Amino acid sequence: MSLLGIEMFRGLSNMELAQVLGKLEKRVRPSGAELFRQGDPGGSLFIIERGKVQLYSEMADGSRQPLALLGEGDTLGEMALLTGEPRSATAVTAAESILYEMDNEAFGQLIADKTSISAYFIRLLSQRLVQTNDRLQSSKEAQTKRVLEEADKLPPELERMITACAMLPYADQGLAKALLGVDRPLAELVAAHSSLLEFIRPDEEENGAARAQGRFRLHPRVKPIVSERYLGRHTEQETAGWLRQAAEYWLARGDWASAAAIYAERGDWEAALNIAERQGTEATATGETAATAETESETVPDTMPETLPEEAKPESANVSKTAETATASGYELLDRCPAELLLPRFSVLARYAKFCAERGREAGLAAIEAALDRRASFAYAPEQTALLYETAAELYEAIGQRQKAIDCLRKAEAIARSPQEAAESEERAYRLAKQKLEQEKSKELASRAASLLKGKRWSGLAAAVVVLASLLFFHFAEPFGGLSRHGMDFIGIGIAAVALWMVNVIPDYLVALLMAMAWVLGGLVAPEVALSGFASTTWLYMLFILAIGAAITKSGILYRLSLHALKRFPAHYRGQLRGIVAGGIALNPLIPSSSAKVSLGVPIARTLSESMGFRDRSHGSAGLGLAAMVFYGFAAPFVLTGSYTNVMAFGLVSGAKPPNWFEWFYYALPAFVIFAVIMLVLMRFMFTKTSAGRPISRQVLDDQLRILGKWTKDERWTVGTVIVCIALLILQPLHGIDNAWVMLLGFAALLLTGALDTQTLKNGVDWTFLLFIGIAFSFAEAAKELGIVQAMSEFLGKHMAGFIGSPALFLAVVMLLSFAVTLVVRDDPAVILLVIAMLPLSEQAGIDPWVLVFAILLATDPFFFAYQSPTYLTAYYSAEGKAFSHRQGQRVAFAYALAVIVAVVASVPYWQWLGLIHK
Repeated sequence: MSLLGIEMFRGLSNMELAQVLGKLEKRVRPSGAELFRQGDPGGSLFIIERGKVQLYSEMADGSRQPLALLGEGDTLGEMALLTGEPRSATAVTAAESILYEMDNEAFGQLIADKTSISAYFIRLLSQRLVQTNDRLQSSKEAQTKRVLEEADKLPPELERMITACAMLPYADQGLAKALLGVDRPLAELVAAHSSLLEFIRPDEEENGAARAQGRFRLHPRVKPIVSERYLGRHTEQETAGWLRQAAEYWLARGDWASAAAIYAERGDWEAALNIAERQGTEATATGETAATAETESETVPDTMPETLPEEAKPESANVSKTAETATASGYELLDRCPAELLLPRFSVLARYAKFCAERGREAGLAAIEAALDRRASFAYAPEQTALLYETAAELYEAIGQRQKAIDCLRKAEAIARSPQEAAESEERAYRLAKQKLEQEKSKELASRAASLLKGKRWSGLAAAVVVLASLLFFHFAEPFGGLSRHGMDFIGIGIAAVALWMVNVIPDYLVALLMAMAWVLGGLVAPEVALSGFASTTWLYMLFILAIGAAITKSGILYRLSLHALKRFPAHYRGQLRGIVAGGIALNPLIPSSSAKVSLGVPIARTLSESMGFRDRSHGSAGLGLAAMVFYGFAAPFVLTGSYTNVMAFGLVSGAKPPNWFEWFYYALPAFVIFAVIMLVLMRFMFTKTSAGRPISRQVLDDQLRILGKWTKDERWTVGTVIVCIALLILQPLHGIDNAWVMLLGFAALLLTGALDTQTLKNGVDWTFLLFIGIAFSFAEAAKELGIVQAMSEFLGKHMAGFIGSPALFLAVVMLLSFAVTLVVRDDPAVILLVIAMLPLSEQAGIDPWVLVFAILLATDPFFFAYQSPTYLTAYYSAEGKAFSHRQGQRVAFAYALAVIVAVVASVPYWQWLGLIHK
């Protein structure tokens, strides 16, 4: 048979067959050649072109049971490739054969590329499964008949013994004699009935004498059949009595492991753990390892003695020796114990963990790590948690993971210093880890949806073309607008960076770093200028405020304050809506991340919606969710510390004195009041059908606060530090300390008190953003040095001269332009471009830089389309898309745009009165 006639390759063209043939190796094998053996690793499959191959199953006694005879066109060995498991059968040629062999890599490529071959293997596996089930059923019936016939030929006392021992993992001479009345020598008994029984031989003892003293069991293939016979003859009560007596036998010999194994084999881990727990308790009380099981009143079958005969009770010297071995095998038994049953039994868990640590057994790591991860669920005492960490440190040290061992020791020491605070910290860590996981998930989903062009196949190529064209054009074109040659190159590099920011092919911060490198290598500016942004106090201020924000998030205080805010408002929809607004206003200054705040506020709003009986995306659910999004996230520009973007944006203003915290708040207050009123009125109009099925239960909020418990040390230090920092920021005109140094003091206080640790500093601070923003600050300085700012001012002044005369009109146009820019460039890059471009014009219009920056901040995070705003996307996905729909969000987006424009324009007289606008 040629390849064309093999079913596997039907549907392939000749060219495809030729390609496949190049992946095969032709083998010629004589009759009786072994292709592979059962249990071997599976590295290839075979296709029979000519000949026959017999498949066998290897039996425990060394014999082979025929499974199937395969002929021309059949395949074999594919199961091991598909599952990764060892060979499930032995293959031997039944005649001289010609075969094609395909290795694992070629097989993987073939089924990935050729759907017809994938379909073939699906059909083949289905057929094999049906055939295997039929063979197994037939084989099982035949084997059952054979085993039972052999058992029926035994003397009654032997048949009874073998049937009873089928319910146990194993037995020994003493058990057979004491409990079952069989006194024949063990070696003789097993030898005479080797088809039913086998020895359990220690690996180091294989001589005949050791076997005669050892233990025996039924063959694995025999045991299920005989145990079914036992269960058919005895009631559940009789079975329980027999298991109890066998367990008592082993416990009397000091072998608690064998007693526990009886119940573990049957899946009764509670009983097995009871034995292990009693063994540990009694060993601690008596200083001995032998233990005695606690008996219970049960009816026992008449054929079995209810108490142990004298000959079954071992001598004390033998008990001690047996117990030593039993302890080891007993703890090894716990490797298979389900975690949900083992972890609540701390005394057993601790001894098991210690056993694994002393022997360097990695098998114990899973249980120890699970116990530490879930310690809050099992309410471990601080000293218990410390003990687990110490044991984990021993085990990590034993297996060579020294750094993890050191980390565990540090955690154990921290708990030992303050048990109460440690317990609070453990519970909080568990809660915050879960919260962080949910936030990371929503951030990941938001990131995937945050670009207009991301994911398009042509976007990367288009960006590369724009980058190359921009660099070449501005490098070779004649300078215009009064620009120098270096100024032209600077603009070309800037446009190239914008193109890359638009498509998100390369991370924003890497684009910024490459841009700075191009400035230096091109000789445009000196390295000191290219990296000057990192030396500014504003950059340091950004670092410290991000670190303090990370400490706030770590403490969990925001969630607590949000619940308190909601608790203090009426339980109906309007009351809770006001509570959400109040919570957003109160928390706005505390953490400088809009995305972090909405990922907290929107899930809380969704929880309220569910408690009030609102359906997903109903008017009530959307009203609460979108209100949380707006007042937790989009109100950030109204407070200096509401977002790190605020500080970044004003940091682009060269030479201007930055406003302090109080000044920013004072300048923005009327605009915020106007904004809040408009948003609430419009949202009330858009979401009118908000009658709840039931009012929010105060009990829900009380339960949530009760779970949080008392204020922790970290929460107290964090809140105290933030309040002091904000107070110092407000009083900056009096003490004259720069904002950066105020935040440095707060940063230092949190580090020294432990509220901010090294791990949080590493993982909680957006270091990539700090890299990006350092170059952004340098961008403004470089643009000024190269004359870009002056040239841009002259160019834009000619085209926007008609708007400069009216501050209100000028700011409205800037905001509309910001909305348009964010259609293609989003987030911080949009802020940078707009501030640098519009700053010269605002000076001509007599508008203070703060007013311009404030207007741009309000207008560069719109969400007319979902991809425009990371804050919106984070809010949407933090509630799994169930709080509101994109259409509902879009309606609020237009309301938001109207509200911010009206708020800015209406505030112009106020800013003129303050002297921020001079015309």
